[in-house]
Amino acid sequence: MDSITRELNKLSLPSTILIASIVLGSVFFATQIIKQRSIERQQQVKIEQEKQVQLDKELKAQEDEEKAEQEKKKSKLELDDCISDAEQGYSDNWHRECKVRGKLSERCISLYKMTFSDYLEDTGTDKEDIDAGLKAYDDFSNEKSDCSCMLPTTIANGLGENKDNLKDNCFKKYPQK
Repeated sequence: MDSITRELNKLSLPSTILIASIVLGSVFFATQIIKQRSIERQQQVKIEQEKQVQLDKELKAQEDEEKAEQEKKKSKLELDDCISDAEQGYSDNWHRECKVRGKLSERCISLYKMTFSDYLEDTGTDKEDIDAGLKAYDDFSNEKSDCSCMLPTTIANGLGENKDNLKDNCFKKYPQK
């Protein structure tokens, strides 16, 4: 029994060292695995953050582009409205000058501000009758175009210059890029 105990004692130190080495090796290995996973997670988070930053930049750029396009369209509409107002002002002034000089009939004076719908009502044309509506539109256009007059050159030129100045102001106020 003594020899068995001695043999066990001889084997216990190496066994203990072997078991301790295995345990320490396993702990070290587990620590390395945990460390590697943590590094990989940090890298993944960093990659996802970079992707999100890039996505945010692209989204911001797209929003800026859309905003610029909307501003461009708005500016174009404002310019078109301004030019239309200048043209309408020119037409109104011409009409007023013709009216003041007594060169327009009462019918022409009433037709000037009349809409097509008003014209249909005025002439008693059935709005549902397409053929009658087309003929009425031609009549309306012809009647309105016949309602003009010749103005003295100085007045006509002045009205034209005023219109051109108003249009130039439109282009200054709403420049197109």
